[in-house]
Amino acid sequence: MEPGDLRKVGFAMNHSKRKLTAGKDYDLLDNGVIVVRRSYDNLLDPYKKERIPHYLSQIDHSFRIERKKSYRKALLREETEFNTLVRELESAGRSLILVFQGRDAAGKSGAIIRLFEALGFDPKIFQWIPIGPPTDEELEHDYLWRFNKDDRMPKFGEVRAFDRSWAERVLVEPVMKITSSKLVRKSYAEIRAFEQSLVSRGHIVVKFWLDITPDEQLRRFRKRAANKPWKYSKADKEARKHWDDYTGAANEMFYRTGTQFAPWYVLSSEDKRYSRVTVLQVINMVLRAALR
Repeated sequence: MEPGDLRKVGFAMNHSKRKLTAGKDYDLLDNGVIVVRRSYDNLLDPYKKERIPHYLSQIDHSFRIERKKSYRKALLREETEFNTLVRELESAGRSLILVFQGRDAAGKSGAIIRLFEALGFDPKIFQWIPIGPPTDEELEHDYLWRFNKDDRMPKFGEVRAFDRSWAERVLVEPVMKITSSKLVRKSYAEIRAFEQSLVSRGHIVVKFWLDITPDEQLRRFRKRAANKPWKYSKADKEARKHWDDYTGAANEMFYRTGTQFAPWYVLSSEDKRYSRVTVLQVINMVLRAALR
């Protein structure tokens, strides 16, 4: 898969070039997406302290699609290709797993809805898997157990979109001090091995981080509280209190679980039009490479 294999749709942006400085573990795509993927001789390499690149500081939030006409045209094109490519999965003996993580109010659910819509809201093909706190039953098992239960993993030809995922183990749990540092450090290798096992069984794994600025998050929270109060909770307030903690945990998550077979695609969601089109672009790029 070529890092630049994405089509431009008239994004408005400034042209200042900012580069990450630590290692060769990332690609910066033309449309502003940071792709984090590292190689491992041994996926179960134990945790060791390292300098973690600050990926999130490099996101260019000026990417946007200004014109509604351009947005609709780009969205239709990407949705059409997505629909076509997904229909090829079954005959190829493949399936698609999409992981959505990101800042609260960054538009994870909205992005997933657009994907479901692109497939004609067909539940035989697409399922949206929202992940919340584990149940009592799930707590009795290893933390990865619940992602395989209740037909949560797709069969050939199917798509599963995880609205939050097993990545919460190394994101929310350390920030909120739910899990000990020792177990979190062990989990990075477990997640790499888990995702490799998914890929080895024919699943295509695409992981997204949707990011917004603190000011945009506050604006969306205020709008949510006014118009959809049932969606505004204490968790949203906690997210703002722990902004910097989540930033550090996310950067480390990208670095330690972004692999050649399951990279992280990190992008701005400051402009929802740009974000929705870009998510589809990335998925189509990955599917074209996997199915060619």
